[in-house]
Amino acid sequence: MSDSRDVIPTQSEATIASLANYIAEMAGELATMANRSELTMLAYFLNLARVEAETKSREAAAVGDGR
Repeated sequence: MSDSRDVIPTQSEATIASLANYIAEMAGELATMANRSELTMLAYFLNLARVEAETKSREAAAVGDGR
């Protein structure tokens, strides 16, 4: 039988997932601004940061879900 604490995300995991999600959203918006200003290399790096933040958000959420 599983301990219920194994499936409830800790405050830290929930905070990490939320923070990473916020960073992903902001990086995406900044990447859009950079693209519109023809700052292609900056847009590339911002999109790279967005993808990394999305990955970390999913990983933290999965740990919190007990996966």
